[in-house]
Amino acid sequence: MTVEKSGLDECSADFYAVAEKRYAAFVESGETISWNDMRAYLERRIAGKPARRPVARKLAK
Repeated sequence: MTVEKSGLDECSADFYAVAEKRYAAFVESGETISWNDMRAYLERRIAGKPARRPVARKLAK
Protein backbone atom coordinates (compact mmCIF):
# COMPACT_ATOMS: atom_id res chain seq x y z
CA MET A 1 0.00 0.00 0.00
CA THR A 2 1.42 3.37 -0.92
CA VAL A 3 1.35 6.49 1.22
CA GLU A 4 -1.01 8.10 -1.32
CA LYS A 5 -3.44 5.17 -1.14
CA SER A 6 -3.27 5.20 2.66
CA GLY A 7 -4.11 8.93 2.74
CA LEU A 8 -7.00 8.36 0.36
CA ASP A 9 -8.39 5.57 2.52
CA GLU A 10 -8.11 7.82 5.57
CA CYS A 11 -10.00 10.64 3.82
CA SER A 12 -12.66 8.18 2.69
CA ALA A 13 -13.09 6.86 6.23
CA ASP A 14 -13.39 10.42 7.57
CA PHE A 15 -15.97 11.25 4.90
CA TYR A 16 -18.12 8.26 5.84
CA ALA A 17 -17.77 8.97 9.56
CA VAL A 18 -19.05 12.53 9.06
CA ALA A 19 -21.87 11.26 6.84
CA GLU A 20 -22.96 8.70 9.44
CA LYS A 21 -22.92 11.33 12.20
CA ARG A 22 -25.01 13.74 10.14
CA TYR A 23 -27.47 11.04 9.15
CA ALA A 24 -27.88 10.00 12.79
CA ALA A 25 -28.61 13.63 13.73
CA PHE A 26 -31.17 13.83 10.90
CA VAL A 27 -32.91 10.62 12.00
CA GLU A 28 -33.02 11.81 15.61
CA SER A 29 -34.38 15.29 14.86
CA GLY A 30 -36.40 14.56 11.71
CA GLU A 31 -35.40 18.01 10.46
CA THR A 32 -33.78 18.84 7.16
CA ILE A 33 -33.17 21.78 4.83
CA SER A 34 -34.76 21.59 1.39
CA TRP A 35 -32.40 21.62 -1.57
CA ASN A 36 -34.27 24.59 -3.09
CA ASP A 37 -33.73 26.67 0.06
CA MET A 38 -30.07 25.68 0.34
CA ARG A 39 -29.39 26.31 -3.34
CA ALA A 40 -30.92 29.79 -3.19
CA TYR A 41 -28.83 30.53 -0.09
CA LEU A 42 -25.61 29.35 -1.73
CA GLU A 43 -26.30 31.23 -4.96
CA ARG A 44 -26.83 34.48 -3.04
CA ARG A 45 -23.61 33.91 -1.08
CA ILE A 46 -21.64 33.22 -4.24
CA ALA A 47 -23.06 36.38 -5.82
CA GLY A 48 -21.89 38.37 -2.79
CA LYS A 49 -25.44 39.22 -1.76
CA PRO A 50 -26.68 39.07 1.84
CA ALA A 51 -28.31 35.75 2.63
CA ARG A 52 -29.94 34.22 5.69
CA ARG A 53 -29.14 30.63 6.46
CA PRO A 54 -32.06 28.34 5.66
CA VAL A 55 -33.99 26.97 8.60
CA ALA A 56 -34.26 23.22 9.16
CA ARG A 57 -37.83 21.93 9.16
CA LYS A 58 -39.50 18.63 9.89
CA LEU A 59 -39.50 16.43 6.83
CA ALA A 60 -42.95 16.19 5.23
CA LYS A 61 -44.32 12.67 4.95
